[in-house]
Amino acid sequence: EAFASMRPQPGLTGTTKFDLPSCRIIHKSRRSSWRLWAMRRSSSNNDDDAKAERFANDARTDIRNLLTQRAIQSFMFLLTQVRDPHSCKWIEEFLSTSGMLEFHGTGAGWLQRFGGTWDAPLLKMMQQPKDVVIVSAKRRGRGHGGWSKDNPYLEERFVEFEIDIDPVSLSSRIVSVREQIAKEWVHDLTIVMDANDQILESYFSRVKNEEANDVAFERTAVNILNNHTGFQEEASSPFRKGNFDLMYNLCTQASIHRVLRQYQDSAQRNEVAFTWLRDFYIDRVAEYFDGDQRYGRADDFIEELLLTPPSVSINKRSGKVEGLADPLGSAEKIITMRNEVAQEWQAMMENVPQDHTGLRKALLEIQMKAWGSGGLGGATSGGDNEQSSQQDESVSGGSTDDGGFQ
Repeated sequence: EAFASMRPQPGLTGTTKFDLPSCRIIHKSRRSSWRLWAMRRSSSNNDDDAKAERFANDARTDIRNLLTQRAIQSFMFLLTQVRDPHSCKWIEEFLSTSGMLEFHGTGAGWLQRFGGTWDAPLLKMMQQPKDVVIVSAKRRGRGHGGWSKDNPYLEERFVEFEIDIDPVSLSSRIVSVREQIAKEWVHDLTIVMDANDQILESYFSRVKNEEANDVAFERTAVNILNNHTGFQEEASSPFRKGNFDLMYNLCTQASIHRVLRQYQDSAQRNEVAFTWLRDFYIDRVAEYFDGDQRYGRADDFIEELLLTPPSVSINKRSGKVEGLADPLGSAEKIITMRNEVAQEWQAMMENVPQDHTGLRKALLEIQMKAWGSGGLGGATSGGDNEQSSQQDESVSGGSTDDGGFQ
């Protein structure tokens, strides 16, 4: 059984000792500590501040960061499937976070702490020295040899055993999972574009037929994904649907950022459209994009935007009418931009194996140094090499159902 409540205790040099009073892992739910740097209501006069904010926005909506996050989360799930919660706990301790398997959102806080670049956590992980986790587990019953097991006057008995943690091995396997998810996203981004093309058609059809106005359009993205994955030859990664939902959500958010910049930077600056969409977006960031989210929030945002009626923008100081805010026009621009973002991301996902060249070179250099010093003689994380093989083989063995990963 998986162990829980691992609390660091003083142990030997280079080791970490945990007490395990119970036999299951309890993950606390959390919200992302990385708050979104949205387009600010007050523009900054400092160019350096503006550049820093733009970098933060770009990092927040970088598909490569989300790919790293989901690769680590998927790998942790695979570790739990082969009964290796100790490596999961070590990864969470290394990332200074908790509740990774319950977090369904983009922009995890630990990415910012590593500088906001997709490869920084993996490079840092592979540079960590080997560790040993000393696990203390309570034996069943208080008696000895089957006698007096229910005697309350006998002390409880514990057994300790060591678990070797090899960060280089963990990093290498996370990179493999990352490549598989990237390969899936090359296919899934085509689904995003196919579903995207149907939104406005569905919306105008419902308006023309005077259908219920509480639903703006028919949502087809998940159905298309189910149809495609049902007939593919290769097995999907464990969180295929969850990965798709978060990628779709981030694609929508990145599209909003780009449309806002178009409004702001265009030669014919559309101040009314920029101000209205910026305020509409910032007021809903926490609801639709930030922190732990439920499924379908990208379509929820577009639907609310399409159902919002046009409004007149009035200058608060002069009281004069500045123009007409057109939510439908902004929605059309975001939907069109989402196709452009999806095409750009598709090319990036195709290049992921090439992006990993530097990582694999660094891994090989570290392994060669360890071999030269005789440092790779120990077991990998989880106790033995056989378990590592099981974990690698199980990368493609999960179902497309996310189970309890919410």
